[in-house]
Amino acid sequence: MLSLHVSNRTENLLHYLARLLREERQEDIFAAELFLIQSQGMERMVAQSLAEAFGSFCNFQFFLPLDFLGFIATRLGLGISPDGFQRQILTWRLDELLRDLGGEAYRPLRFYLTGESVEVKRFQLARRLANIFDQYQLMRSEMLVKWEQGQRVSSHPAEVWQMDLWRRLADQASTEHGKIHRGELFRQVSGRLSAGDDLAHLLPKRISAVGLHTMPPLYLEYLDRLAQHMDVHLLMLSPCRHYWGDVESRRTQLKRMVRQPAVSEIFDGAHDHHPLLAALGQQGRDFQNMLLNNVESFLDSDSYDDPLAAGEYEKTTLLRQIQADLLDDIVPQPIGQHETSSDDSIQVVSCHSKLRELTVLKDHLLRLLHLDHTLQLRDIVVMAPDIQEYAALIPAVFAEIQHSIADRSMRRRNPVIAAFLAFLDLFDGRFGWSEMLDLLRQPAVFPQFQLAAADLDTLQQWVVGAGIRWGLSDAQRGEEGLPDFTEGSWRAGLERLLMGYAIDDDDFVDGVLPFADIEGRGAQPLGGLCRFVALIEEARLDFRQPRTLGEWSEVLLLYVRQLFGEAEEQPLAELQAILAEPAERAAAFHASPVGFAVIREWLTQSAKESRSSSGFLRGQLTFCSMLPMRSIPFRVVCLLGLSDGVFPKNDNHDTFDLMAGDFRPGDRSPRADDRYQFMEALLAARSYLYLSYVGQSIRTGDPIPPSVVVTEFLELLESSYGFSDIVVKHPLHPFSSRYFSGAEARLFSYDDYYCGTAQVLQQGPKAREKWWCGRTEDEVTTVALADLLRFFAHPQKFFVTDRLGIRLNLQEEVPDEREMFTPDGLDRYGVDQELVQAGRTGRTSATLAAFQNEGRWPLGTPGLVALTERQTEAERFLERVAAEELGCELAAVPVDLEVGRFRLVGSLTGLHEQGLLLLRFGNLRGRDVLAGWIHHLVVSLLQPGTVTRIVAGDTFVVFASMEGGPGLDRLLAIFAEGCRRPLPLFIEPALAYARQEANGRAKTSPEEKSGLVYRGRLENGYEPEWRLLYGNATPAEVLDEEFFQLCRELMCSIWRMADVR
Repeated sequence: MLSLHVSNRTENLLHYLARLLREERQEDIFAAELFLIQSQGMERMVAQSLAEAFGSFCNFQFFLPLDFLGFIATRLGLGISPDGFQRQILTWRLDELLRDLGGEAYRPLRFYLTGESVEVKRFQLARRLANIFDQYQLMRSEMLVKWEQGQRVSSHPAEVWQMDLWRRLADQASTEHGKIHRGELFRQVSGRLSAGDDLAHLLPKRISAVGLHTMPPLYLEYLDRLAQHMDVHLLMLSPCRHYWGDVESRRTQLKRMVRQPAVSEIFDGAHDHHPLLAALGQQGRDFQNMLLNNVESFLDSDSYDDPLAAGEYEKTTLLRQIQADLLDDIVPQPIGQHETSSDDSIQVVSCHSKLRELTVLKDHLLRLLHLDHTLQLRDIVVMAPDIQEYAALIPAVFAEIQHSIADRSMRRRNPVIAAFLAFLDLFDGRFGWSEMLDLLRQPAVFPQFQLAAADLDTLQQWVVGAGIRWGLSDAQRGEEGLPDFTEGSWRAGLERLLMGYAIDDDDFVDGVLPFADIEGRGAQPLGGLCRFVALIEEARLDFRQPRTLGEWSEVLLLYVRQLFGEAEEQPLAELQAILAEPAERAAAFHASPVGFAVIREWLTQSAKESRSSSGFLRGQLTFCSMLPMRSIPFRVVCLLGLSDGVFPKNDNHDTFDLMAGDFRPGDRSPRADDRYQFMEALLAARSYLYLSYVGQSIRTGDPIPPSVVVTEFLELLESSYGFSDIVVKHPLHPFSSRYFSGAEARLFSYDDYYCGTAQVLQQGPKAREKWWCGRTEDEVTTVALADLLRFFAHPQKFFVTDRLGIRLNLQEEVPDEREMFTPDGLDRYGVDQELVQAGRTGRTSATLAAFQNEGRWPLGTPGLVALTERQTEAERFLERVAAEELGCELAAVPVDLEVGRFRLVGSLTGLHEQGLLLLRFGNLRGRDVLAGWIHHLVVSLLQPGTVTRIVAGDTFVVFASMEGGPGLDRLLAIFAEGCRRPLPLFIEPALAYARQEANGRAKTSPEEKSGLVYRGRLENGYEPEWRLLYGNATPAEVLDEEFFQLCRELMCSIWRMADVR
């Protein structure tokens, strides 16, 4: 007998189920209790509910609908299986058949399967066809029967080739492979059940179907036949206690009016029903009608609960009123306006981004938990159309709140599968250094190459320093149709690293330039890197060969073992199970070799479609997609991502889908399904319903419309329930003062950090705090000459780095994976200095090949032309230097001078037979002028009468006297003061000040010129220390009188002493 029990509460259905199992016990105590469900969330809830009802509950089995069909077929001894027509296997079977497309009927497919990537396009087409044929088996089984008889059922042009494909599928499948498809299996099972035989001894006593919301008519017919031999209990959720299968949506009414112009009243009949039943209930209506039309007889019972029943709730809320109106199908009457602050059972928020949706949600949940101490995390569910859109943000926002994320794909949830897919993605790319090291950094990968986590940063420094950019080798580049140069490849870079480890030399050895920074730093990290790259090279060669599905399973599993080892862990076992599937299930149906691109496409889709069963109802705050937790009751139901174009989904059909223009009850409609899910979420909320969407542009703040479902719901709340201002538009930033001012009751926050930030912003700018005070009070007496020079090169950087121990810009700019086309400023400057140094010393290592091997210079003819230009400029520069006739460079002179209360120690370089020389192959800078003056003061004390020269690319500066400029004692005193606090001595703005003062024709004042230079360097990001010390202070605030005084005392007096040419 088929028994139907209906309720508006899932709890009532579960109570009824527990009473049923208690009162009608099975005679066989070892017989398993069987349940039919449509989602993992419902499976978990049924199990937990029965365990709570009985104290413990075991020996049960859950089935998805199609799995239960196979179970019954086996119990009936039919000995048939539809495995050959399952969607995954059908994909491979169709891929095989699509290789032979002879005949006029297949002309559209032959036209599509041309050009590039034909193999991948064929597999993608096979997958789409498999999805459609899977639907045909359940929804249009009678059409397949006629196809097998050679009869067309429509005039659709795609039917011709689809019918031929299907007949080839049916003809090629042997009995052991599963001759029959699922539609035929339904018919055979139903036929056996209708034959009049006594089958009760072959079948279980009963099956309980809980929470089914729709099913194909064929399946409903099958359950009806099955109920003749065993008890079939359908426990269904319905929003309304009355028959509502005839309720029409507004769209349907409009269509009827167009077809029947004589109808004078557009919405005639609609006034008798609740608007939400019409707008959201298509799927439920269709299912109700199918029950009446396809089931011959059934027992009917219900257990509806009135949400407004006396004693059930303390007060009537908007949420409960809507649920009650739906239950009795009452048309809500317009009433007066309500204050939304007095009823927060339904909350709708508009945010600027998905991240803001989560931060706002967190504050609302904290508020509910604070106001209601009986509310627990397990009473709250947060759902979204696709929770994977939020999965990366949830741990960051809810880190301190226990939560679980359910219904994630294998790729998002399983790090081993994600790493293996990243491994396969390498072979569709350029083998760039960053994507290769990203794979090696995976926790499941690097231990297999005897590497420690601490080695990974070192390896990145080596790889970047060795000039590795992309490409495994010159041969690999050539095979890809690219120029077969070796510079910048992994092979060239590894040869440099290995040679640098073996030989201490900075010149080419057998055509290889050793990498100097690796000697003595350990062979194990380098060995691990070499083995990793060798594995990638080996796999590249293996993956070039087309293979059968069984062979691909073996090859991929081999690389899984090499990448991840043999550990028996769940993530690795899941990957191995997926990779073994082609060999175990599909190889018998597909014998042709396939290329690597097809296998990669298959695995990517399989990992995307495979969903995790963990994370549901674990006693924590649950995040999940809407589908698996539909109709599960919670005290608080939160829906995120209800944005326009996202929810509900559109009913998109392939142009060759024959079901698209012939919709029937029971057919899948993503749009109708999403709408009904919204209604089920509304029914599942016991105390609060929270709706959220991205409703404001993060760039302009312009409004963005919500989902059409939300729009319709808001219109209903305003027109029928008097709630017109229910949407709360939240600010862009969580530290907005609106959250903490108390002026808007619906804007609040529990975050102390954001509160503090808002207070600071509210107070406005304040005087800069001297946060460094007390950290640099030790007195300086002994000064190294090198420290003195570094200080006057950049006083603020010296203070931050040497005195405070703060290292800024530790992370150097990561080089591009592409080879260099134009050298940037730093690379050009470094090469320029090496060219000058090589020209003066006769060193030969500064060559084009060396710079290109290091990744510092463009390759090919452009690099040769560019370096030739720089060499010419360097030669001209050296000619200017030689023209001074300073003689040979002398050895460094030791320095140990007593200067007042200071002692200056170090060594002085740059001395020549005829004076002291400082070079800068570039424009003269302020640090050069001060360095020249300090050198001049020191050499004058050691060797009086020595002339100091600064040769720069654009300027020639000579110091011949010490009179008139700041003495060494004053410079050391300024140094000591600069060690105690950050002095407002900005070197480059100071030089600009001095030059402007010396220029009698200048129209801009020295103060203005120095301010422009300060602002320019700050805006270009050249001075992070300035930003740290002075924040967002303006040049007028930083360049104060002390700065101008130092400019006049130091830079201006030195510039006047200089002979500038």
